[in-house]
Amino acid sequence: MNYASALSLHRRLALSLTATLALGAAAASAAPITVFVARQIVTMDAVRPTATAVAVRDGKILGVGSLADLAPWLKSGPYTIDETFKDKVLLPGLIDPHLHPLLGALQFGTVWITPEPWDIMGVKTPATQGAAAYMAALKAAFAADKGDDPFFMTWGYSEPAHGPMSRQILDGLSTTRPIMVWQRSAHEIYCNTPMLAYLEARGVTEAKLKGNPQVDWANGHFWEAGFFKGALPAIGPALLAPARVDKLFLRTRDYLNYNGITTVADMNTGGTNWELEVGALTRNFGAADSPVRVRLTPDVGALTGFKGADAAQAFIADAAQHNTDHVFTNNAVKLFADGAMFSLAMQIRPPGYIDGHAGEWLTEPAAFETLARRYWNAGYQIHVHSNGDASDDMVLDVLQKLEGEHPRINPRFTLEHYGYATEATNRRVADLGAQVSANPFYLYDLGDSYARVGLGADRAASMTPLAGLVARGVTVSLHSDFAMAPAQPLLLAWTAVTRETMSGKVMGADQRLTLDQAMRAITIDAAYILHLEDKIGSIVAGKLADFTVVDRNPYDVGAAGLRDIKVWGTVYEGRPFKAKAAVK
Repeated sequence: MNYASALSLHRRLALSLTATLALGAAAASAAPITVFVARQIVTMDAVRPTATAVAVRDGKILGVGSLADLAPWLKSGPYTIDETFKDKVLLPGLIDPHLHPLLGALQFGTVWITPEPWDIMGVKTPATQGAAAYMAALKAAFAADKGDDPFFMTWGYSEPAHGPMSRQILDGLSTTRPIMVWQRSAHEIYCNTPMLAYLEARGVTEAKLKGNPQVDWANGHFWEAGFFKGALPAIGPALLAPARVDKLFLRTRDYLNYNGITTVADMNTGGTNWELEVGALTRNFGAADSPVRVRLTPDVGALTGFKGADAAQAFIADAAQHNTDHVFTNNAVKLFADGAMFSLAMQIRPPGYIDGHAGEWLTEPAAFETLARRYWNAGYQIHVHSNGDASDDMVLDVLQKLEGEHPRINPRFTLEHYGYATEATNRRVADLGAQVSANPFYLYDLGDSYARVGLGADRAASMTPLAGLVARGVTVSLHSDFAMAPAQPLLLAWTAVTRETMSGKVMGADQRLTLDQAMRAITIDAAYILHLEDKIGSIVAGKLADFTVVDRNPYDVGAAGLRDIKVWGTVYEGRPFKAKAAVK
């Protein structure tokens, strides 16, 4: 049926509305139906992969197909035909199954000086390369700082791109105003002397951290657990004050909507301060006007450190009692294994790093196994931050041991990031029934650099080797870990299907996903990773009415065109949310 015929049907149905309303009090009292018509609807459902109309009531999908297919629903009660999207394409609401709303908000409150260019809703950050260029940008940013925060903070520093950093270099900028340089990975910071004094005033002292292998006080350097467990708890309260952070959370929310995202998973809830974090998320993402929901994933390592093992587990179990429809837990937890990809701190197998340095552990293997066993035996889904192949080995060793001790059906144990792995790792992930949520942007952003330093060309080409997983039946999703990558699912899909680096070089072409595999990885398979496939991820009757509104069908533009698709905004539980205009 063409569009004109469909509208003719709509008019005939409208003429019968009076008779329809006479069907009885129950039908008359039902909420009205809204039918969204579109040029195309991509459902991500194999039974009915495309459609042109979808009926919605009370925020849920009643049916999908053509207007003729929906005629029985339209005879059941009042309805309206919404033609807003008649010239557009509807996709299932896009999902980013691993990012950090808090991290994104905090980074929006910093000055960005990054190795790669960024475009955040029209606000452009140029690429900064070279030590001289970095220091010039840092000095200019510091000079322009208005002093609204208790310390000056910049994000994006990377030693390979920007040269060395130290307390002494930062003291050259100021010996009176605290300065914190947040490394590109967000896993490490450099502080000047006044910033160290700020930490000391809040109980973080050189004496207390003496002997910590991930703190270099003399150099003002904190990394991995030295940062997360040492410095961050002292810094967090100032950064999370509602008057400061709420406007940054709202900017994060707008950014997600701008890129067509309707659901995210916060993969580190409670890593800084549960009450402050969840309070901010509830105020800003739990509000009636929010077009994005957040699945919380408690950081069991951090919460155990704050509360003790038994109290942390009881606290996590109780957290579900405070769920709302839009900010919630669902029996999943987060563990950390090795260090950051952007710091070349992941744990890798021999021959190791070219320069001979060793990777880092965020959680030592023995402690990791203890935490994993506790939450495995309690029936939780476990997500594990793991970047390097040696880290994957350790994590999979623990999984194999736990499966032998206490078998579970479909536990959905998930490796997060999967930065550098091999076909041997892929095979073992499949054999153990695990799943993978990957950041494909690592290859785009780091492939050229890590081919020269750290890994070499052969191993750099094996970053995020996803085709080998899908070929073995492993469920794979794509995430941004924002701001490790732009929170742009269609860009992430483009990266996974092209495997192009920043220079335009193709690396590891055999590990490309197909277009359909990549689209599944940001819709229905991402929903599966989060144990939400019964609610979101495809446009199917009974699911939430979440749609991403775009100008072109991804299956029509093909792999090369994915990143150029324009997003109008979203429909979230049946309510349209037009994306805010980009800054001109």
